[in-house]
Amino acid sequence: MHLRSYHLLRGVAARHDVDLVAFVQKSWLRIFYPSLEEGLRDCAQELGQICRSVRFHAIDNLERPGGKWRTALEGLVCPTCYTIRCLQSSAARRTFQEIASKEAFSLAHFDTIGLAPFRALFPGTPATLGHHNIESHMLLRRAGSEPHALKRMYFWQEGKRVQSYEAAVAGNFAAHITCSDLDGERLRAIAPHARAVTIANGVDVDYFQAARNEASIPSLIFVGSLNWYPNVDAVQFLLREIWPLAKARIPDLRLHIVGSAPPPHIVELAAGLGDVTVHGFVDDVRPLMNAANLYICPIRDGGGTKLKLLDAFAMQQCVIAHPIACEGIDVVPGRHVRIAESAAAFAASISELLQRPNERAQMGRAARRLVVERYSVAEIGRRLCEVFESVAAPR
Repeated sequence: MHLRSYHLLRGVAARHDVDLVAFVQKSWLRIFYPSLEEGLRDCAQELGQICRSVRFHAIDNLERPGGKWRTALEGLVCPTCYTIRCLQSSAARRTFQEIASKEAFSLAHFDTIGLAPFRALFPGTPATLGHHNIESHMLLRRAGSEPHALKRMYFWQEGKRVQSYEAAVAGNFAAHITCSDLDGERLRAIAPHARAVTIANGVDVDYFQAARNEASIPSLIFVGSLNWYPNVDAVQFLLREIWPLAKARIPDLRLHIVGSAPPPHIVELAAGLGDVTVHGFVDDVRPLMNAANLYICPIRDGGGTKLKLLDAFAMQQCVIAHPIACEGIDVVPGRHVRIAESAAAFAASISELLQRPNERAQMGRAARRLVVERYSVAEIGRRLCEVFESVAAPR
């Protein structure tokens, strides 16, 4: 989500003046910086190079003691649910009111459904709404897979309430920016008259290029931030179910798990298995990816499209993925990616493809061609500008 927003922001700012208001997610900054102050200073410097102005705003509801849980409980008893309440505060409203009073904007873009309540503060300005996934669909999918009864009930009611809100506010926006045609269909099922425009996730195809240096010992790699529940579920599925079957077939197989903020139970689980390395965050993932024989993505939950897969495709990785991981990407199974659902199917595909280097190389080349033609950041930035320009007020 963060990389998508950054690349799209750069694409728009290359052609237009942009005034940015960004909500600070402190948990993310703490992963990458020793102090919050250093992180904000670095972000302000980087974003200031591409935007006309940059303002940061705290997420007040999460800053207070027990903020996440208090906001979740309030969402159960108040008219607005957690997803919509999270970013709301009187201080945030004052920030937007101040901005709206000082400038007549051609367009106001709100990058997630949780920002939609601020749309009313720009009454004479055309507006667009971004959807990194269809939030209600993701919540209801999570409810369907959640084994804990109370959590299942919570996600279900949250998903239904978000769905009602998505339908209620859809008409307030001239266009809805979705990551895929599939997400556009999901939105129109909720709000039939919404204008959903697909701006796919993109990848920097110049940065992510293959420099194959495969290790002599067969190896797999999984890449994904481990403070995001679909990635944690995928790693648990990989370690508990797929890995024992694959290891039984290929005794010298190695597994590399790369991603920021690995939770203790994942580290402990991996430590009890042979030949599994949890790297955590790395400054440059490309050497590890280039050394791996296969890229594995058993993500079975969540929404939107997976940037990690586009990165892997750009590097000509041979990828084995769950169908949900490929949602929203125009892959052809067997040409760009090997599809597997069960642990047994993943293990069988791993064994087969490790014995077929030519097939791995052919699949990797086809995947690279796909992202260069369809998913480069330059192309998606250009397309988003065209959408914004089509609905913006004349200046």
